[in-house]
Amino acid sequence: MPEAIEITPNQPGKALLARYPHQIKSLNRPPNVNFYSVDWPRNALGTVQIKTGEHVITIHDVLGISGSDDPNFASEEIVEWHLYAGLGSEEEIAHDVARQRFLSLLQAIRNAGWQRYQGRGHPRLKGSAALRYALNSRVYALDPDYPLSLQEWMSMPDDSLWRFHLENAYLTLTLTRDARRKDVSKKGAYFIKLSLVDANEEARRIVGPERRADWQAALPEELKLLKQDREHTEQLLKQQGVAIDESYQDPKLR
Repeated sequence: MPEAIEITPNQPGKALLARYPHQIKSLNRPPNVNFYSVDWPRNALGTVQIKTGEHVITIHDVLGISGSDDPNFASEEIVEWHLYAGLGSEEEIAHDVARQRFLSLLQAIRNAGWQRYQGRGHPRLKGSAALRYALNSRVYALDPDYPLSLQEWMSMPDDSLWRFHLENAYLTLTLTRDARRKDVSKKGAYFIKLSLVDANEEARRIVGPERRADWQAALPEELKLLKQDREHTEQLLKQQGVAIDESYQDPKLR
């Protein structure tokens, strides 16, 4: 069995290749971006450990991983990782089994020290209120501590999101399922995607691609606008009787 591969934020590409010389494939593409990847066959899925400081999450049944650097921020090494996996080795799985396995994954992420992260322009909602809001906002991240019922699980929008932060790292978990196999009495097909970045890359995503090069100058104004967006939306929701989680505080961007 191939050894588990460990990925971290800002991982040095050369060290990665030296550690896993027979598994990691590397490719350089214009404009001088280095890509690092592994693809596992369906009959021998991989295991990946996501490590942040002393905190580790182990992901099984991994189909593939891909990471890349950015020549404009070369000192940051690999600036983003993407991991693709199933909710088991089966190609099809009962919907309630998928739900239980996914909830266990969320709990494992939380147990590893990751905290919930909410978009800085989004309202601070918990539990079922977050789910109801996400039904009309595809980019809203759900509450990882909310135990979805089977009915709620089946009603979730495709590509539902859960987001986390830990130290200077940010993790996004996306759940995808085959839209053609959503009959609860039959089996479905599920896939997950995990995206890992550090705080600098998260900040660059906040300001957007047009301001990526000068993200540090652009960030304060963008955060101010996002704060205004959140306050406006939360005020409207309060008027509708929706509870706001005012205890939630945005993590600092270094």
